[in-house]
Amino acid sequence: MSCRGRTAIFARMLLLSALALLASCSSSPNRERVQLMQLARQADLNYQSGKFDVARQQYERLVAANPRFVPGHLRLGALAYRKGDVSSARERFEIATRLDPRNEQAKYNLAMLHLNEASRLLNDYAKLTAKATHRQDVLVLLSHLKEFGEK
Repeated sequence: MSCRGRTAIFARMLLLSALALLASCSSSPNRERVQLMQLARQADLNYQSGKFDVARQQYERLVAANPRFVPGHLRLGALAYRKGDVSSARERFEIATRLDPRNEQAKYNLAMLHLNEASRLLNDYAKLTAKATHRQDVLVLLSHLKEFGEK
């Protein structure tokens, strides 16, 4: 799936999740619901325009208001990964997967994170020694992973 296709799917998921966010705030005043919807839109706009620090703060506020807000966890995971914080990214993607086990984006992000980590570890292994027991198998696997990542 192209990046544009994933972005469109994510935008639809965000809209549906924003509606879920509203529903979960049914005991809150209407004004608070509207403010959370506006905050979700602002966070998305900031994310899309590259204002990642501002977006991160906004997504954190959204997740604090509704810990079940899956798009917030997905975006926070992507922002953490972007900064090189693999542990936080993994945690956010795992939370999103637990909250919505059928969420394709959450599964994809988590899978790609694990593939990238596996590639890094396999590269480290291959560099250890030219006589490593499984070195040739590892090199073949790495070439396949590289081809996959280029698609």
